[in-house]
Amino acid sequence: MTANWFQRYSRQHFHDWTLRQLNLQPYQHVLEIGYGSGQLLAVVARTLRIGLLAGIESSIPLYQRAARRNKTFIRQQLIQLHLGELSELPYPSSYFHTIYGDFTRRNPGIACLRLASLLRTGGRLVWFSPAGKRYSAEELRTEAARLQAAYLTAGLADIHTQYGDFPWGPGVAISGFKPDSYTHPYDSEPYRTINNRLLNPNAHFISNMARMQMKKLSHPKT
Repeated sequence: MTANWFQRYSRQHFHDWTLRQLNLQPYQHVLEIGYGSGQLLAVVARTLRIGLLAGIESSIPLYQRAARRNKTFIRQQLIQLHLGELSELPYPSSYFHTIYGDFTRRNPGIACLRLASLLRTGGRLVWFSPAGKRYSAEELRTEAARLQAAYLTAGLADIHTQYGDFPWGPGVAISGFKPDSYTHPYDSEPYRTINNRLLNPNAHFISNMARMQMKKLSHPKT
């Protein structure tokens, strides 16, 4: 019982922190990448209440579990679950206000480009990962730098990196916004308009490692 209580407390702590990063508003269109068994989907749906919460997951067993857990929200047409890959999503460009989840299992640069095209102007892309699940604390910072670089090459701006402390270790949320003057991600203009905070060497913002990753993404080997 003590272990179950600790797990519930840890999960609730992470969910509360996640909701603070998302800052959801009614009537928004929201997308979760890799919803797993649907626990976070249910938390977000209860917070959103009115709008659309879509999700994409490649695992059939996880899709089935998420569908059972969120059957009430699905029946209310608040949640739409999809089984497949990110490229198979049926939504048009500039559709979502907020996209969140873990989209680093494959090429993060390609994923961020695709997700940026699905965001509305001013929309937010948020990557979450708790250390201890897949990464050590050091690996988490390296992965965060890789995502910062992918955000930059996708043309996103005003990028923030927020770390949180959890019972299993630190977690991170990286947020980026689709700017009003969004241009092709490999044009130079997005880099000139990036918030100056990105040049801060503080670990909570863009790092030298991320800048090197950005160069690799911007000039891939042929």
